[in-house]
Amino acid sequence: MSFDYFVAIHEGDWPASNAVQGALDRLGYPLQLVAASGALFDLRNGTLPVMFEGRSVEIEAEVEQAVDADNPESLFGYIAQAASATFSIRNGDYFLTLTFRSDADEIRAGLYLAAAMILSFNGYGFENQYESHGQSAFAEQMVREAADQSVWTD
Repeated sequence: MSFDYFVAIHEGDWPASNAVQGALDRLGYPLQLVAASGALFDLRNGTLPVMFEGRSVEIEAEVEQAVDADNPESLFGYIAQAASATFSIRNGDYFLTLTFRSDADEIRAGLYLAAAMILSFNGYGFENQYESHGQSAFAEQMVREAADQSVWTD
């Protein structure tokens, strides 16, 4: 079983990786990027190595720019339509896609990352399993879930 979380961020607000690390630090999340620089945050290789609560974790993730945001039949268009009442998604905006399988540390680390992106870079989050989405309240819910290890372990 797997599920995906998406974070949309306007093209002009997309951060450098060192800004992402700065946001994680300011928010007090127990997550560190293994490599952070002044270059744009980019994950085209499909994984993001991080240190989470002192352990090495790889988050399955990808960054891409929206195409077909005006087409509700496309993934970007579907999310844009869901967000339309509060957040406008356009072609060129960035999407961080996090795919979670069964590793509790990866899920928890990814939730912290998604929340930081939403809260610090005016993002919009969307979860496809239950089609829940939003901005700050959605991010705060992710943080509560990430902080409660018992949610992810048997």
